[in-house]
Amino acid sequence: MIRQVFEACLLTVVIETALFMLMGYRSSRMVSIVICANVITNLLLNLSLVFLPELRAILVPAGEITVVITEYTIYAAAFGRSPKLFALTAAANALSFSTGCLLQLPLQ
Repeated sequence: MIRQVFEACLLTVVIETALFMLMGYRSSRMVSIVICANVITNLLLNLSLVFLPELRAILVPAGEITVVITEYTIYAAAFGRSPKLFALTAAANALSFSTGCLLQLPLQ
């Protein structure tokens, strides 16, 4: 189970970092912030799912919304607030979540 948590985290980091880089967030500082934000939010959500599986139906949608808001807050503090940045954050999370579902990683 813990291995799947880390696999899901790695998948998320690779997908979301790549998308941010494609959209121009390429400096080492920017990439480091994206990676750190994703590791923290992904591990918190997925470990919550491991330890509270009976709340999965609530944790997944509420957790994903919380992740987008948290990551955007981090990015806005680092890069400046913008609707484009919020949309990118939401799109990156939707892409990594969807990819995890397609690959049938149980925690994504």
